[in-house]
This record gives sequence, C-alpha cells and structure tokens, in this order.
Amino acid sequence: MKIINTLGPKETDSFKAAQFLASKEEVEIKLHDSFDDIYSHLDQLNGEFMLVPVAYRSAVSDSNWVDNNYKYLDQLSIVDTFFLPTMMMILVHNLQKDNQKIVLHPSTSAFLHDFDEDLVQDYVSSKPEALQKFLHGDYAYAIVSEEWFEKAMNKGIGDGRYEMIQRFSPTMIWCLYKIIGK
Repeated sequence: MKIINTLGPKETDSFKAAQFLASKEEVEIKLHDSFDDIYSHLDQLNGEFMLVPVAYRSAVSDSNWVDNNYKYLDQLSIVDTFFLPTMMMILVHNLQKDNQKIVLHPSTSAFLHDFDEDLVQDYVSSKPEALQKFLHGDYAYAIVSEEWFEKAMNKGIGDGRYEMIQRFSPTMIWCLYKIIGK
C-alpha cells in the first residue's frame, strides 16, 4: 500500500487531494504540520510518496515548489500530476480589529494584488492555521477556506463581526513524488 505524505490537518486542500488519490487505490495518508517538515525528513520516508501543490511556498523559509523540484532531484521522482479545484477561499475582515495585520498562507498572498490596503502579512503553514489565528488573534484580515470559516461562525467561534471582502476559486496542480532517497 502507498503511503502518501502531505500537509495536514484534514481541513486542508492537500488532504482533499490525497483523498482523491485514495479514491482510486488503497493508500495511507500521513499528515504533517508543514511541507518543510516533510522535506527535512525525506531520508526517513524513503519508498513512500509525497503530494505537494505546485503553488507551495513555505511560511518559515524561502522554500517553494519550483526550487525544491530541482533541489531534491536526487531524492524525489515525479510519478503523477493532476489538477483539482481548491476549496473556495475568502478574504475576510474582522470589523472589530483596527489594524492592518493579515494572517494567511504565503501561497495565497497573490490574491492581495488588487486590495488597496497596505497590510502587514503574517504567514502560516496552512489555511486552517490561518483561520485559527484569525479567530483567536489580533488580525483584521485573513485568507481562509470559506467552508471552515462558515463552520466556525455556525459554532459561535470568534469574537468579532466579520465582512467577506472577496472570494477566490483557483484550480491547483498537484505533484505526486516517490521518495527515492539518496
């Protein structure tokens, strides 16, 4: 059985993409806190698989899919690519926060190109993490998955009044690698 390593938690697009693969064949999905975590442990994952979106950018380093595709050429072998729509994303504003701080995954920062505000960007490893920090932190803005934001609102989580500013519905290209070790 294939073991597919990808970004967690289960609320991520990465998990949904891994589930798409699991619908075609029996696989075990191993979720990680960040793609940086997976890349830093490739030697321990030899023979397993890694599923990563081509839009991947690290929240803690300059790491990204383009550079890593070449950097780990001797450790990763592309075995499949496919595309899927992502979950609907939203740019949301907490009307009770009077600052220019936004929490988001670095890959979603491109969505801010038409936004007039000069925002201080705080990057995190996943949109679920962005949602948690937005709802419980000192952020006026966030880019998060609409589905999980609405579920949080329905549960009464969060302490603000919120305004949805814009929706985004991109399609993502996914790359499945076999981890071949050195």
